Amino acid sequence: IGRSIELLTEKSQVLSWVHNRFSMILVDEYQDSNAAQFNLLKQLVGPNCFVCVVGDDDQSIYRFRGAEVQNILSFPSLYPGTRTVKLEQNYRSTQNILEIANSVIRNNKGRHDKKLWTANTKGSKPNVLYVQDEQDEALRVSNILLADKQFNQSAVLYRTNAQSVAFETVFKRLGIPYKVVGALQFYEREEVKDALALLFLLTNPKDEVNFKRMINKPARGIGPGALETILSFSSQTDGNLLTMLSLALEKGSLSAKAKAGALHFLKMYQHAHAMLEGGELVDCANFLVRESGLVDHYTEMDSLNSTSKVENLEALVSALGSYDSSLEGLLQFLEQLSLDPTTLGSEDPRDKEGVTLITMHNTKGLEFDRVFVAGLEEELFPGRSSESDEDVEEERRIFYVAVTRARRDLYLLCARARRIWGKTSFQHPSRFLDEVDPSLVAVQGIRPGSLGQGGFQGFSSLGEKRRVASPAAWGNSGGNLIQQGFGTKAKTFTMQTTHASKEGEALFPLGQRVYSDSYGEGEVVEVRMSGDREVIEVRFHTGRKATFISKFAQLEKLGSD
Repeated sequence: IGRSIELLTEKSQVLSWVHNRFSMILVDEYQDSNAAQFNLLKQLVGPNCFVCVVGDDDQSIYRFRGAEVQNILSFPSLYPGTRTVKLEQNYRSTQNILEIANSVIRNNKGRHDKKLWTANTKGSKPNVLYVQDEQDEALRVSNILLADKQFNQSAVLYRTNAQSVAFETVFKRLGIPYKVVGALQFYEREEVKDALALLFLLTNPKDEVNFKRMINKPARGIGPGALETILSFSSQTDGNLLTMLSLALEKGSLSAKAKAGALHFLKMYQHAHAMLEGGELVDCANFLVRESGLVDHYTEMDSLNSTSKVENLEALVSALGSYDSSLEGLLQFLEQLSLDPTTLGSEDPRDKEGVTLITMHNTKGLEFDRVFVAGLEEELFPGRSSESDEDVEEERRIFYVAVTRARRDLYLLCARARRIWGKTSFQHPSRFLDEVDPSLVAVQGIRPGSLGQGGFQGFSSLGEKRRVASPAAWGNSGGNLIQQGFGTKAKTFTMQTTHASKEGEALFPLGQRVYSDSYGEGEVVEVRMSGDREVIEVRFHTGRKATFISKFAQLEKLGSD
């Protein structure tokens, strides 16, 4: 576009030809035009040209892509004699839903005045649901969905992709079919897989796949040669990759850079395991994603690509807050992921049926019988980066687009608290809820207190680093790492394998055939001890593997063939 503008500006004969060639110009979706497109249109329109632009300034929501709402707002002044035709009749939503949209969007100063109306029925009142936290939010939505099972015509709209994790987790648990549109399912996102790899390796130091994935991600000087050196010590261990790493540091020919990276990785796991044994699951996960370098790595990527990968890491850490703060809790969390076929990500979401999970930006042009707008809290929607009046007006337009996706039923949800990096943060209702006429909605639940009242506090900065022990504080790095083991927690951390030499010694002996109600037959392929807990690994007939704590495993023993 820039070169075209340059050509028309510098070559008057070309500009004259264009003006004579086009007597009428029509532009659609003008509210989404950017500065370059605006300037090109100005060049194309000649003195005898009629120009018509179609657009809705209240639906200009792509500022982050360069869209300028001022393009459509300034059109009448730029082209004197402009006739404005207001298309105010809506054919999709009920009048009650439109009244919600009208009552909020009228607070924007930068807009053409208009008011939506419809010949449709007035419909039922939209609902405002005040819930306890993100888990309660997902459960309340689930209860409504399960009441009539109208999954295909229901959608959950949220401001950021990271908000999908609570809905995905609860929907999986309750058997509610769903599809994530416009993004990968939460547990299929690269940054989430990286964090999960760190957690899987924490529970099973023999996990070679995840060890290879994360030993040099982000880069810490351990290239293919150094990795080969580390794995060459496999014959001297029982398959414990962290023991191999320790042997390589003691006896291997690693470069200085590789040694530094390997030592940091090893001591990071020593400290993480001590935290887990101390019942600090959330802090342990937070420590791993930060000390491994993932947060810094993806922060840089977010700044370059305008992505939200760090928010997804935060959401994963927060999701662990719903589990017991121990090894059992972590194993339960990972077990559910391993056994859940929907985490495989093999299906195209467009081919799936079920509830639609989607960001508000991606819903433009879509419509659903029932819409749930989640996360209506300050610093989430509008977001914490919305500082200027222009930012807030853009967020208000996003709200307008979100609620007008609903044909029949609309639910607006606000949580009293949310987990941020696993820590509870009390919320304040979105200003957009304050702008809704109370007579237009049916309210369920107790509205959280105002800012500064009732003990509520705002978000802490998402990017703020929490204090964790420095590598130097993890213990003396000198001496023989093999003799040191992994500090005071070495016995549990090494998770020694047992082969159940005596009959009945293990609850599920090696080779024991088992049955799961959900996943069929399998065989115990490994038995190991974590402290006084027996941990087993089962390979199911589908080829999937899962880890269980024996005394909690809901598995039926099968007799031998």
